[in-house]
Amino acid sequence: MAELRPVRLLIAALGGEGGGVLASWITNAAVAAGHVAQRTSIPGVAQRTGATTYYLEIVPAAANGAKPVLALNPAPGEVDVMLSSELLETTRAVQAGSVTPARTHLIASTHRVFTVDEKSAMADGRVDPLKMQEVLRQFSKSALLTDLATVAREVDSQLNAVMLGALAGIKVLPISGDYFRAAIRAEGKAVDANLRGFEAGYSLASKDVESPRDSKPVSRAPRAENQLEARAVRTLPREAAEIAIEGVRRLTDYQNKPYAELYLDRIERFAKNKSADTSFLRELARLLAVRMSFEDTIRVAQLKIREGRIERLRRESGAGGDTLIHVFEFLKPGPEEIFSMLTPGLGRAVLRWIERRGWSERSVKMKVSTTSFSGFLRLRLLAGLRWWRPRTLRYAEEKVWVERWLDLIERTLAQDAEAAKAVVASATLVKGYGETMKRGLNNWNRLADFVIEPFLEGKLPRDQFADAVTQGRLAALKDPDGKPLGALIESLRTLPRPQQIAAE
Repeated sequence: MAELRPVRLLIAALGGEGGGVLASWITNAAVAAGHVAQRTSIPGVAQRTGATTYYLEIVPAAANGAKPVLALNPAPGEVDVMLSSELLETTRAVQAGSVTPARTHLIASTHRVFTVDEKSAMADGRVDPLKMQEVLRQFSKSALLTDLATVAREVDSQLNAVMLGALAGIKVLPISGDYFRAAIRAEGKAVDANLRGFEAGYSLASKDVESPRDSKPVSRAPRAENQLEARAVRTLPREAAEIAIEGVRRLTDYQNKPYAELYLDRIERFAKNKSADTSFLRELARLLAVRMSFEDTIRVAQLKIREGRIERLRRESGAGGDTLIHVFEFLKPGPEEIFSMLTPGLGRAVLRWIERRGWSERSVKMKVSTTSFSGFLRLRLLAGLRWWRPRTLRYAEEKVWVERWLDLIERTLAQDAEAAKAVVASATLVKGYGETMKRGLNNWNRLADFVIEPFLEGKLPRDQFADAVTQGRLAALKDPDGKPLGALIESLRTLPRPQQIAAE
């Protein structure tokens, strides 16, 4: 019976990624090669509640012709080959015990399809991809981890075909590549495209099968493409410079070169401070770039007509290259989004007038077709108002906020480096526009006024500074209406003052 031990494969794929077709190709190739094969599938509850999994057992051809009894589901610790189309789903397979260092050869795409929880989090809710890859390498016998989805797009093919080629390329199955190619041809659908994907995956796997312990990311100096980016490389540590370069590119696209220079000026204000380590500067560079590219009406128009967006929507909808598509934007700007484009004095006067009449909650419903001439022209004219942005009320308000945030960081850094990092992270409370931004800004102001400022003024014990700011930020993220933050502020008022502690 030892000769009849099956090779066990588990495939995890999200909806629409062709996991069933991939399982069918493998099964048909195994049968054509003279082996015994069986496959079953277990559908996920929803597209991101759990992937659909396909389980295959392949028994190499036995001379005695005995018919094996095969299992319908994978047992933990018994999977020989794991193929997964998305990084988080692969990590879930490790958690379930399907990927083990003593046995499992892993092929996984590192691209992400974010979960609802990740996308709806008040702060950055994304799971750290580097930590997930580290776990996958640690818990697999060998690992091929790369962005297979991008490889598929580059050769104009599908992800499942690239994964099949990678499986053939690592040569752990008793099936030659020709049998897999024949299975693609026998299916008769998109044969040329699928064969291109297969060859791309086969070539990739033949060159690069990673050992769990020898595949650490290579550290490279960031590449500067202009003088501003070179300035970031000169003045910042490598890890912080990488983020700053992206910030320069983002803000040049958002506004212009002088605006990107202002961004670097603000970062360099801290670069020479001995208390500002690399992690501090990296996070400061990231969050400052996000806040300086705040979402106003002009920015929304910029993003709607960005080059390549229509092609991305075409790919996501599955429309062919010759198919006409219509894209409609449903917009609902309120008074603040509309009148914050006026100058500060005029904008504030108009918004006060609207508030007195009880019209603050009103909005204008709009339906704009990005793919029509008139709709595109309207958005293009609005996006072209970048030159006007520095004169607007919204810009003036953001400038005041950023300068206060940076001032608090600078003052905190002089007292407590860890607390300064917490003050930097507090910027995650302010995001979006409309009611979302209003609630976030209100919570940040409460955190600044009743937590950060009292610590800086010596009214609260310094050894609790960093923890209090962090807990305040987490409380505000937990409930944007501010009740947990209010409870934290009340609890801080009961702490003994430093003068009382000294007297005692």
